[in-house]
Amino acid sequence: MKTTDPAAAEAPVRRVGTFTLGAVLILAGALMALSLFFPGLDLRWALQGAPLILVSLGVETLLSARSGGRVRYDWVGMALCFLLVCAALCLYAMAWALLYHPEWQVYL
Repeated sequence: MKTTDPAAAEAPVRRVGTFTLGAVLILAGALMALSLFFPGLDLRWALQGAPLILVSLGVETLLSARSGGRVRYDWVGMALCFLLVCAALCLYAMAWALLYHPEWQVYL
């Protein structure tokens, strides 16, 4: 006779985008702290790395789907992904403006 424990039978459910959001928040906080301690530090290179947010979100999504575990795509997960994509696009736009239109630095 086989007994099944409902808690053991369910695979852990994980929201896609939570790891990437956590990593982005840690990196952004560390860069903000660096800019406070070293005001002369040029952080434009951090803006140029903004597309890596999208790359890491894509990698996380692919790895979650590949692992065979249950992946949860609910409104909170989608909101996290939307937040990350918007942040990456805004940072990319700022980096593009700084690189190709240095005269716009007055506005940024």
